[in-house]
Amino acid sequence: MRPRLFPWLVGIGSLLVASVLPGCGGDSNPQDGDETLDAAEAEDGSGDVREDAGDPGETSDDAADIEETGDDGIEPEVADGDDDDAADAGDTAPRVVSCSDEPPPGADLPEPLPAYGGVACPTLAPGRNTILSTGVAREFLLVVPTVVDPAESLPLIFLWHWLGGEASDFLEKGEVQVAADDARFLAAIPEAKGDLVLKWPYTIVDLPARVDEEVRFFDDMLACIAEQYHVNRSCVSSVGVSAGALWTSQLAPRRAGLIASFLSLSGGVGQDGDWINPILPWFGSPRSMPAIVLWGGPTDFCGVTFSTTSRYLESALDAEGHFYVECIHNCSHAEPPLVPPPGESKYAMLWQFVLDHPFWLRAGESPYQVTGLPASFPPWCAIGRGATIREGTCEGGLLGSCVK
Repeated sequence: MRPRLFPWLVGIGSLLVASVLPGCGGDSNPQDGDETLDAAEAEDGSGDVREDAGDPGETSDDAADIEETGDDGIEPEVADGDDDDAADAGDTAPRVVSCSDEPPPGADLPEPLPAYGGVACPTLAPGRNTILSTGVAREFLLVVPTVVDPAESLPLIFLWHWLGGEASDFLEKGEVQVAADDARFLAAIPEAKGDLVLKWPYTIVDLPARVDEEVRFFDDMLACIAEQYHVNRSCVSSVGVSAGALWTSQLAPRRAGLIASFLSLSGGVGQDGDWINPILPWFGSPRSMPAIVLWGGPTDFCGVTFSTTSRYLESALDAEGHFYVECIHNCSHAEPPLVPPPGESKYAMLWQFVLDHPFWLRAGESPYQVTGLPASFPPWCAIGRGATIREGTCEGGLLGSCVK
């Protein structure tokens, strides 16, 4: 263990420095430090992945010939139009569906709601709420559409804030109330407990009991909100930014029976042996969850190298057959430079992704496999590992900043 001690301390130290020094990654030149980061990624084994990598689905001519003729070189049989074969193929073809649709017969449905861990849920209202969770008073902001039809079943999105932020910052910078009114969803924006310098329990030094406590907080919020509001159980999602994204990638697989999708915005996971990025590895998910994995290019750094941790997350998703959209901008650890379609809120692509991916989708399935990415997605996003990093200037804005 002794040879590993120094790099581990370096990783933890960089995270602690990021939490107290201003301006981490916010306004840096996107081209500065590429060689340094590339060297670091090469050391931890991720440097062979380029930010502008092409579509991994591309094959050589030889591979294409093999695919056409079959593994044994024999020309494949041409389908004879058998109705049973056509029906089987249709049963597994991707579908254009959304959270507003009814689950089809026999579809996998979410697990029963968790029971509230306290005596009884307090009465919730839009704005700041306090509940007891694991015997501790915890706070969260509840966002409800301004006008709600009593018969309306609303998706529920959990939004976990970044290192230097608070729940109110996510509410304001994310334009969450406007989005909830337009896209029709409920949002819960948890407040960090305050006992952790890095806000949420996602590092390798966080005790399992502390991780379980934060998962219980999610359970209690979900239980109380669903008790008092008409929640679309097939459309519960978790979204995190920076520190919140590192936590979201821990929460999602632990609550895969309840969460339909998750979004990691400059987050990711760690990997065994990478002491420079001392983040917990992927927990392992019992079911497939559609995801967005977004980061700010090779200079997205603030205590951890988010290009590396995001790639680790993608590798874990690939290994388990999850569908995901990859998005890579070039503005470091700062607000993604999104330009939504006219009349839509700034982060319309995030909300649309959630609403387009109900819980009951088959493993690895997405409507985007049929339609392609919606117009709300920028050109620097792609299905799977196929995104081309954004080019262009970067302006201010620190939604994703780890310290502000």
